[in-house]
Amino acid sequence: MGNADDDPLSCSVSFYRILPTPLDSPPIGRPKTSPCPFLLPFAPAGFVIAKRVVAKVLPAGPIAQVTACVLTQSERSNRKAEDVVRILSLLIAMTLSACFAEDVPPAEPQPTAPQGPGPTTASSATATDERLVVYDRSVTAGNPLKGFLTNYQWSVPDDRLPHGLEFLYLPISAVLEGPQTYAFESGFEPHLEESKARGNHLIIRFYLDYPGSESGLPQWLLSQINCTEYTDYGGGCSPDYNDPLLQSTVLDFIAALGARYDGDNRVGFIQIGLLGFWGEWHTYPQSDLFASNTFQQQVIAAFDQAFDQTHVVLRYPVHDSPDRAIGYHDDSFAYATLGEIDWFFYPKLLAAQADQRWQHVPIGGEVYPDLQASLFSSDYVVDTYSQDFAQCAEQTHISWMINNAAFATDDGYQDSQLEGAQAASIAMGYEFFVPRFALTASGLKGGKIDIELSVEISNTGVAPFYYPLALQLSDAVDEPRILASNLQTLQPGETRILSVSLEDVAPELLSRTYSLSLSSSILLGDQVIQFADASNDEGVLDLTANFGCDVEGTRLKVGERLDDCFCDVDGQLVGGSGGACE
Repeated sequence: MGNADDDPLSCSVSFYRILPTPLDSPPIGRPKTSPCPFLLPFAPAGFVIAKRVVAKVLPAGPIAQVTACVLTQSERSNRKAEDVVRILSLLIAMTLSACFAEDVPPAEPQPTAPQGPGPTTASSATATDERLVVYDRSVTAGNPLKGFLTNYQWSVPDDRLPHGLEFLYLPISAVLEGPQTYAFESGFEPHLEESKARGNHLIIRFYLDYPGSESGLPQWLLSQINCTEYTDYGGGCSPDYNDPLLQSTVLDFIAALGARYDGDNRVGFIQIGLLGFWGEWHTYPQSDLFASNTFQQQVIAAFDQAFDQTHVVLRYPVHDSPDRAIGYHDDSFAYATLGEIDWFFYPKLLAAQADQRWQHVPIGGEVYPDLQASLFSSDYVVDTYSQDFAQCAEQTHISWMINNAAFATDDGYQDSQLEGAQAASIAMGYEFFVPRFALTASGLKGGKIDIELSVEISNTGVAPFYYPLALQLSDAVDEPRILASNLQTLQPGETRILSVSLEDVAPELLSRTYSLSLSSSILLGDQVIQFADASNDEGVLDLTANFGCDVEGTRLKVGERLDDCFCDVDGQLVGGSGGACE
C-alpha cells in the first residue's frame, strides 16, 4: 500500500494502533467495532489542516498522535481552510476525550481524613452547664438603700449592724442666707461628703421648727413673720405658715434644692419636711398652728416638680400625693402602724388608696422611739399599739427604718436582740437572687458552635429597688453586655428570664468565666449590691463551665481533633460528617 505518509487511510490505521488492544482482539468489555466509527470517514477525506494550529489546541498523548497523523497528510493540501481546521480540530478533541473517557473505568474513591476543623455537617448534640446555687440572704447585710439606719449626729455606731444609709435633720437656716440666697456649699455639702466617705447614702429632712431646740428659721426671716410659742415636747415657737413671705421663701427653697441636688447620687431619699413639729407635718396637739391645706398642697407640688430623679417621701398620704411620684415614711413604725383604727399609718394608706404605692415609690420611717430599746427583746409585748415588727414590715413593704437604739455603742442591742435586728434589717426592701445561671452549647460545625447564656433573676425581698438598675454580664475579655436595664421594675415575688444567644462562635468562649453583677448610677464609689447567694463575691456571681471530652486520660476541648474525630459539646467524639465517631 506504499508509505503510510502517502496513504490517507494510514491515519485511521495509526489511530487504531494506539489503542490499548490490537484490532484483531477486541478490548475487554468493549464491542468489536471501532469505539469511534465516525472518525473513519474523516481520514480518507484529506483534511486541510494547519499542523501548527491544531498542535496548540489538542493535548498530548494518544489524541495528539492521531492529530499528528492527520496533520502530516494535511500539509500537502490546501492551507486556505484554517478556519475549518480550528472548528474540526476542537470537535475531534472533544470527541476523542469522550471516547477515551468511556473506555477508561473511573478510579475507585479513596477515603480521606477530615481536613481542618470539623465536622462538616452540624452536630445535633446539645449540652448545658449550670452554676451551683446556694440561697443565702445573710450575705446581703448592708446592701445600699435599705435596712436599719441611724443619725450620726446622735451617736457614732459600731459595725455590728451593717448599713448603707444614714439620716440627717438640718434646719433651713443652715443654707438660707437671705432671700433666694443659699449656702449649700457650707451648710449642706460637708454632711453629704461625710456620709459618702462612710459609704452611706444620706436621707435628709429640712425643718423650720424643732421642739426643744432653737428655731430652724434664719434670723432675717424670723424677724419679719409672726411666731406662736408653745410648751409641748420641750417647747418652741411655731411660725405663721400662712405668712406670704414664709410661703414664698419655702417654695423658692424647694426649687433651689431640687435644681442643685436632684439626681445627686449621694442623696438616697429626701423627706418632705419643713412643715410642723420636727418637719413631721403636724402640730399635735395644737392643730390650729399647722399650715393650711392650700399651702400643704403647694409644698407637695413644689417637691414633686423639683425632683424627678431623687425620690421624695411624705409623712402622710394627704391631698393628691398618691397620684404623684411621692413615697411615705411612718415615724412611729411598729406603733399604731397596722390595725383598724383610722389614724394608724396603714389604714391611712388604705383610705387614700395608696396601699399599693410601694410598688413604685419607697416606704420608710422611724421605729417609734419608745419601742426601740425593747423591740427585739424577749419581753417585748405585742398589743393594739405596739406591734410585731416583721408583720408591719411585710405588710407595708418598707425599705428602710431609723432605729438609733440598735446602733448605740454603749447600751445597744446584744446577743439575741442584736441577731433579731440583723435579720429584720436584711428583710427590708429589695433582695435579688439568681436561681439559674446556665451556658448551653450546640451545633458544632466547621470548628464553630452556637451558645446561649440564660439567667433567671428573682426579687425575693419585700420592695423594688426604686432607682435605675441594670444586670450586667461580663467575661473579662469582651465588652460587658447589659442583660436588663430596668430591674427597678422587678417586683417582689417576680422572676425575669434573660438570655443571650450567639451563633457560629469559637468554642473558646466555653472556657471563659462569665460574671453577673448589678449596676446603678445611684451607687457610691465601690458600693455593690450583693446577691442572696452563699458564693456571691463582692456583688459578683461567676459561672465557669466545664465542657470537653475525656479520652484515654486526655482532656480535649470542644472542637479539638483526635485522629479523625472531634470533641463535641456533649463530651462525645463526633466524626467529620457529624455522626458518632467509631
